[in-house]
Parts: sequence; structure tokens; C-alpha cells
Amino acid sequence: MTTKNQNSVFIIAEAGSNWKCGSYEDDIGCAKKLIEIASKSGCDAIKFQTFRPETLYVKNAGFSDYLSKQGMKSEINEIFTNLSMPYDMIPELASYCIKKEIRFMSTPFSVEDAKQVDPYVEIHKVASYENNHVRLLEFLAETKKPTFVSTGATTYEEIDFLIDIFKKNNSLRLMQCTAKYPCPVDDLNLSVISHLNSKYDIPVGFSDHSIDPIIAPVMAVAYGAIAIEKHFTLNKASPGPDHFFALDPVELDLMVQSIRKAEKSLGSGIKEVLKTEKELRNFAKRSIQAICKIPKGQELIEGVNFDVLRPGKKSRGLEPRFLDSLNGKKSKTDIDDGEGITDNS
Repeated sequence: MTTKNQNSVFIIAEAGSNWKCGSYEDDIGCAKKLIEIASKSGCDAIKFQTFRPETLYVKNAGFSDYLSKQGMKSEINEIFTNLSMPYDMIPELASYCIKKEIRFMSTPFSVEDAKQVDPYVEIHKVASYENNHVRLLEFLAETKKPTFVSTGATTYEEIDFLIDIFKKNNSLRLMQCTAKYPCPVDDLNLSVISHLNSKYDIPVGFSDHSIDPIIAPVMAVAYGAIAIEKHFTLNKASPGPDHFFALDPVELDLMVQSIRKAEKSLGSGIKEVLKTEKELRNFAKRSIQAICKIPKGQELIEGVNFDVLRPGKKSRGLEPRFLDSLNGKKSKTDIDDGEGITDNS
């Protein structure tokens, strides 16, 4: 799995159901516009969702309180029927992604969905509420393709179980996620990213449902996330379950830029004097300097003929930690006022 910027965080622009605009032609046009925006912003992949309503909920499953509060007062099966992407859209959108130089992804919700998606993706994604779907997980594990699995509303026992399914290959990547839309900052639980990585020795990313485009993604980078997924939309005011908490195109650009800056800020993890620090270090960091002209053979005495000072443009002397070993020695050469005193001085 590579990114547009090698060895950097893999950024997934989650289109969700936000491609749904009206007629079939309108939907294709909207989906392609989302692809264009995600590619232009610098995302590594755009992700849709592939499901058939009859394989999701039981019949007469009722109304979702959460969606009802968002103004979607239809029965849940009806909502998913309206948002179901036709299978024949998949190859067209995947082809358009190739043209726009961005990876195509689509979350399958059943084995049949996965069979339809698999020929067109390099990377699979499992939604939080599907991470206990045994047959789906088994099918995806058999593909041996990298598979991101979200862990919203998930227990350790459930994570242990799904890891066991993928144990035959190294394709599994976990995604820290809080299944709340939008997710309050207080409930992001971002420290779980490093915890899951340490506990399971598996790469961990972050599926973000918070509203802010910067705080959570940047913090996730700091905690070691290898991927970040976030919803985006053409218009937050559009009807549907995924628009109101998604990023608009300007915010998506800002998120990508912030992630790239954040990962650069991590550095190497090795404490050293950086190239960018050297000029000021040599100019302003204290060293052992002559405070008068010192002739060859004169005894070196702190406070009399040398001291610990900032050298500026003068030659730099020994580090102050050698102060005590220098006191009382004789100078080996003539030393001009202000110049640094070294082992050869």
C-alpha cells in the first residue's frame, strides 16, 4: 500500500452516500465530481459504500432515532434502498478514478457486495458495524489484499476474533473509530491508536467522524496513525445521513495540508543538532572563549583570561563541560582576544 507521498499517512476521502443526487445520470455526475475533488485535494483514495438493503436489516426493522433527529423519518430499510449504489456504477467510477489518479475504494456490506467490489480495488475497508460479519471477513481475508477494519462500538473480544480470521496473512489494518455522527472531541479516544498498535502489533489508522478538519487528524498523526479517513461532501446542506457532519471541499483541502504538515513535523525521532539549527548554534551557544589576548605558555584561568561566552562570529571553543579540565593548563599557542580555546590552543 503506497500513498501519493511515499511513506506518508494514507488519506481516504469518504464519499459515503454523498454521491446520491437524483437520477442515475445525476448520481454518476455527482460521484465523479467527488472523485475530482478528492484527487485535486491530494487524497490517496476515495471510498464509496456498496450494499443491498435486503442483506442489511431484518424486515420491518423500524426507524432510526439518530436519523430521525436529522430529519430522515423514513423506515431504515427504505432509507438504505434509496442510498444503495447500483453494481454497474462500480466499474465506471473505478475507471474514472484511474483517470484522475486516485485509488477507488468501496466498503462492502455482504459477501456478494465484496465479490462485486473486489476486482476494482487494491484495498478493502470494513465498516464498524460489519466487523463481526464472519463470512464477509473470511472472504476479504482470502483476497490477501490490505483491509482496513473500523473498530467503532467494538470490544477487545471482537477485535481478537477478527484478528484471528486474518492471522494467515499480514493484510489487516485496524482503524480507531467512534461510532457517533458527528463525534464530540471528548469521545474521539485518540490514544487508542498507539494502544492498539502496541497491544496487537498491527498498523492502526483513524476513521474520523468529528466536524473539525484539523484537530483530530493532526492528533491522530501524532499518535502514529498510518491512515486517516474522513467524510466529505459537495454541500453540507444536502439531504442525506452523511452530509451534515462531512467536510466541504475547502475543508478537505485544509485537512490534507494539515496532515502533511503534521507528519513532516514528527521528524526522525532522533534527538540531534539539525541542519537548520547549526548556524545559530555556532553563533549563540556558549563555548570556552578567550577574554583577552593570551600568549603561548600562559596559564589558563577561568575569569582571568577565558570564560564561557557566546562566540558570535569568532571561532568556537570547547564545550563548557570541559571547563574544569582546562583550568590551570598552559596555552599551546598565542590566542587572540575573543577566539575559542580548543585542545590545540
